[in-house]
Amino acid sequence: MDAPGLYDDWTGNVVNNLNIRSLDLGAIRAARAVFRERFPDRAAESQDWDDQTFLTRAGVFKRGKVTVASLILMGKKDVGYLPQTVSLRWRLVDQEGNVQDSRTFAGPMLLASSQAVSMVRNWTCTIGSGDDVRHVSAYRNASLLEAVRNAIAHQDYALGGTVDIVEREAESVTVVSRGSFPPRSPESFIAGAPQPRPVRNQFLVGAMAGLGVIPASGTGIRSMYVSQASRRFSMPDFDILDDRVAVRFSGIRAGAYFRVLDLREDLDLRTIMDLDRLSRQRFVPEKRIRSLVRRSLVEVVGGVPCIASGAGQDVLSAFVTGTEEDSVLSLLDRNGSVTRADVADILSARDSKELSPEQLRVKATNLLQTMRKKGLIEKADGNTKSARYVRSGSDDAHS
Repeated sequence: MDAPGLYDDWTGNVVNNLNIRSLDLGAIRAARAVFRERFPDRAAESQDWDDQTFLTRAGVFKRGKVTVASLILMGKKDVGYLPQTVSLRWRLVDQEGNVQDSRTFAGPMLLASSQAVSMVRNWTCTIGSGDDVRHVSAYRNASLLEAVRNAIAHQDYALGGTVDIVEREAESVTVVSRGSFPPRSPESFIAGAPQPRPVRNQFLVGAMAGLGVIPASGTGIRSMYVSQASRRFSMPDFDILDDRVAVRFSGIRAGAYFRVLDLREDLDLRTIMDLDRLSRQRFVPEKRIRSLVRRSLVEVVGGVPCIASGAGQDVLSAFVTGTEEDSVLSLLDRNGSVTRADVADILSARDSKELSPEQLRVKATNLLQTMRKKGLIEKADGNTKSARYVRSGSDDAHS
């Protein structure tokens, strides 16, 4: 067999001397199940397709013929066409990095990926606080499977086909593949910008998307971040070298970062990512730091930004829900009166646009004026800058 590197896209090559009997029936059944789940609108018609038609229409076969991609995903172990390095290797290491257990999964990668992920030891973590306490697994199997199948899709098979799944006992799981990463940061995939067409394994990537094994829109990386954020865990940690890509999922929850996630339910994905970067002592732009400080999420100690231990939970838990007017009325119910500075503080806590202090003061003035016109509040005393406002009709109010 010629070396994979001699082809523009080795995975799209037709293997003329093989046919559908070279594929594993269990893997085909698994592929059909994934297809029906991912594309329910095509589930009924796909039931009438024989296996060859199904694989052709899903983009796994080429003109009804076996491709290298189909062998990677569904080929029998004894076909012998693929290099022996096309496999998954799970390893369990202790805290010192010593290998405690290992297993190699060859054969159809569609089945091997699920088998390898099932080897990962999982445990239950308690998240949340007060009445909002939940018990979740340290790792989300769907995210691990997403990472493994992403690695299979984008692996540089000319460098060797083994994907490593390294489980550090009671700490983390890292998925390692060979090959370069696109010329952009992993975090840039979160914005939902158009994804560049893959320069490697285009046919394999298309086949896996056609089956529904990976998302066709290239949103796999984004879903990993979103999943970790919704579960209140650390963000995926990517380590990218010239010929290697690794993504690490931590199963540990300890420290100020996780207290913030448990206390605050008003955090969007971008804010969580900023806090995650700070927790790893990575760079966060100054503008974003100022926004986090205004929201009582970060304190600057000796010139160094640190995640706030209290995280402003007393202020934010009461005033970040509902409309801006609701927030002002809630503060009035709590304190009896408010000033423009109080309202600006509330708006700063709710701010997702990184407004400057002056912009927040102007916005606070406009909000108070609007609420006065609606008859919700009245001025009790003072001039515009220092005026004190109360609810309309209260004992403190006057015309």
